[in-house]
Amino acid sequence: MKDFAIPVPAARPDSSADRALIRHRVAELERRVGRVEAFILGVLCTIALSVLGGLVALLNLPRL
Repeated sequence: MKDFAIPVPAARPDSSADRALIRHRVAELERRVGRVEAFILGVLCTIALSVLGGLVALLNLPRL
């Protein structure tokens, strides 16, 4: 998800190397954010399943 821009300094001889490094760091940051999002989603799903299981046990709903 690339919805932001990083300003690159102009008139530098090694600006292509800087751009490559910035792109690499942004890609690494996106991977880390994706992992955090996946972890949070997993935790929320686990909580939801636990609540649903407790509700089923509390209400003594018939098994399918």
